[in-house]
Amino acid sequence: MVAAYRNFGFWRIEVETGHFFASEDIFAIFRMPFTAGPANLVEILSRIHPEDRILIAETFEQASLHKAGFHYAYRVENGLGGYKMVRSVGKFRDEEIVGITYEFVEQLRVVGFEDNGA
Repeated sequence: MVAAYRNFGFWRIEVETGHFFASEDIFAIFRMPFTAGPANLVEILSRIHPEDRILIAETFEQASLHKAGFHYAYRVENGLGGYKMVRSVGKFRDEEIVGITYEFVEQLRVVGFEDNGA
């Protein structure tokens, strides 16, 4: 299934520090040079459609607060003056949020949380 997507990569956020670490493919999706240390979140967010930035911040906040999994689709600059759709799927785990992000073709913005029975 993953092979059906053009680009996909893995990431994690340390909740306490806010540091964001990502695979080389995540940097490629956001059209940024790779760095092995914490990524520049300001630069990453600047490449996301302004209407979607708030949604992403709220999603991470809710995932941390409720220790829940989530998914969301959002728009990222494509380098051609428009946007491409990407989806991130993640889960709160041991004081960090881990996930995968991939590009896809559908034009639908979606957010969902798992029901952990709490």
